[in-house]
Amino acid sequence: MLSRFTCRQLSNTFKRNFATLQPAILNRDMGSNQWYLHLSRKEGHNVENIKKVLGEFREVCAKEDINLVVGMGPSFLYDTLGSASVPEDFQNYETFKSIDGSGKEAKGTQEDLLIWVNHNDKGRVWKAQYDLRQALENDMKLARETFTFIYGDSLDMTGFTDGTGNPEAHRDTEVAAVPNGKNGAGGSFIIAQRWVHDLKGFNSLRLNEQENVFGRTKEGSVRMHTQPPQSHLSHVELTTNGVGDHEKYPKRDEITRRSTPYAFHDGTVGLYFIGFCATQAPLRERMQRMYGMNGEQRDALTDYSNPASGSFYFAPSVEALQSL
Repeated sequence: MLSRFTCRQLSNTFKRNFATLQPAILNRDMGSNQWYLHLSRKEGHNVENIKKVLGEFREVCAKEDINLVVGMGPSFLYDTLGSASVPEDFQNYETFKSIDGSGKEAKGTQEDLLIWVNHNDKGRVWKAQYDLRQALENDMKLARETFTFIYGDSLDMTGFTDGTGNPEAHRDTEVAAVPNGKNGAGGSFIIAQRWVHDLKGFNSLRLNEQENVFGRTKEGSVRMHTQPPQSHLSHVELTTNGVGDHEKYPKRDEITRRSTPYAFHDGTVGLYFIGFCATQAPLRERMQRMYGMNGEQRDALTDYSNPASGSFYFAPSVEALQSL
């Protein structure tokens, strides 16, 4: 039996040396077919079997050249990989509610496990996720799934380019990964949300009104020099002096995102938003600002789009996942 001192040594060695971000987080050349699965544990589940299945699934995805991101909720991460893999300030996603009487909210639907797979071959993606679900059926239940796709030149269904606020690609590790020396080193905090668009309402706006909602032009995606106080950018573009003025003040707490649109058979359309950050607090701050929870004006985008689901996950390092 290992002594407490030896366990502490192993934990510290793990934190110092294992710090490789999951490769698919850095891959901006995503496959054209995306599949998101959210799963929760069943009563009487077998953690060891879940770990075994996830390890085998990673091998399948590597063999099939499928991009894969594995994200875990707070309690599941602890139960599966232990305390050394649990980063500081890792909280469940709670519903973010506006306080202005509008009733607007970003619904929280926290689950245990996020699986994101993507590839140009839809059949490959479907088969991989289907086999995973079958292998986990005694231990986990499917809470939600969303199939998404690439639309135009990285467009949202509103016609605006998505992801133009991303950092330069070479900075993704800096922005997304927990640094060496900290619990969860090499891992990344995830926010995953399915936004539902009122596309008809948004399309009824004049062009300048649409651009004021986002804070940038529709053609060319040029950031407005002066941001309207209700614009999306004025709420999510964090700077050292607040938000929305990075021309005067440096950006802080950036995220890197890989969002794609979806369309359901019942006519529901929207954007599946997934973002990665080295800490979780900035993800919560952005949502609080968007919904005016700290007294600021609510983000105008929430008049036309709101999340029907939302969860926080943590993507453990490659080495942590290899220990499954």
